[in-house]
Amino acid sequence: MPHPFGKLVCAIALAALSATAAHAQDELTVVSIQASTGALAYGGVFFQNSIRMAIDEANAKGGIHGAKIKLIERDNGSDKSQAINLANQAIDRDRALLVLGPTSTADSLAVAPVFNEKRTPDLHFGTSDAVLKAGTWSMKFQQSPGVVSALVAQYTLEKTPIRKVAFVFDRTNEAWIDSKNNFRDPFKAGGGTVVAEEAVVTADSNFLPLATKLKAMDIDAIYLATYPEQSANIILQLRQAGLPDAVRFIGAVAMVSPKFLAVAGKAAEGAMAVSDHVIGMDRPLNKAFETAYRARYGGEPDSWAAVGYSLALVGLASLKEAGPNPTREKVRDAFMRLRDVPILGGSGLWNQTDRKPHFGATVLVVKDGKFAVAP
Repeated sequence: MPHPFGKLVCAIALAALSATAAHAQDELTVVSIQASTGALAYGGVFFQNSIRMAIDEANAKGGIHGAKIKLIERDNGSDKSQAINLANQAIDRDRALLVLGPTSTADSLAVAPVFNEKRTPDLHFGTSDAVLKAGTWSMKFQQSPGVVSALVAQYTLEKTPIRKVAFVFDRTNEAWIDSKNNFRDPFKAGGGTVVAEEAVVTADSNFLPLATKLKAMDIDAIYLATYPEQSANIILQLRQAGLPDAVRFIGAVAMVSPKFLAVAGKAAEGAMAVSDHVIGMDRPLNKAFETAYRARYGGEPDSWAAVGYSLALVGLASLKEAGPNPTREKVRDAFMRLRDVPILGGSGLWNQTDRKPHFGATVLVVKDGKFAVAP
């Protein structure tokens, strides 16, 4: 016959388990790993701000299926090794249902094996399709360079007299290599000429030898596939070395940054770039986001802030699609089913085909110190 004390112990244990289960249902843990410091902070700070804002807004509306989202923010300091450490921490210690980030393609490639080995969904900001090779637990938000870079190549051929281009790219970053190639190939196919391809690395800061070399070439434009501050420094040093004003600059997505404009100053005037998110679009969701961002952070949002907010919306849509009491596998499977998610950029609707997102982009030009939609 069971001892009464044994029954009491069992009852207490069951009550504790029930309480734990109830608590788990009331809270969904999301970890955001961003480069809030270091070389990638130009995007990571805005990403983190907007993710925080989107999740707070969702919680204010009751959360997801009645469960509040618990956001844990981590800074990997623009360091791949730290990104890997934080990925393991998010999985093993934080027990995240979903991880948002890291900020860059390089960091996303570094952590992808971790998330796939431990079967945890990671929705990151990387642009290169290379990260998809790690497995289905690595989930892309951003469009491939093949989508956005091809648009600016088409614009260049159709709307400008530019036909001879030299390329400067960061050979240590898969995203910049992809961006360069995906402008170069359709540009050549459309009748353009590639005069030169010059490689740099992220740590480079002295571009005077490069300036001397490029100044001697017969070119109409220089395509820059580098980080925004480095792109600005290259432009400044090339102009100071005597590169003619008639030679224009074309940039990858990262050029559309306040950091680029601040460093390059007047030398940035006339530079072209492509962006999948543009501040100031006349749509209700965009206006609401911009108003809320200014009120909360006391400053203007940029395209990176818009990207961060949009990624958070896709992440939240995955949690909602996964249903009540989601598991990591349910969240991953829900993401695969997502279509027509409202976002701030492109057409306003996020979609994917064969795990590759597509939603459109816009060519911009620097006019009077600001990025504006190209004519």
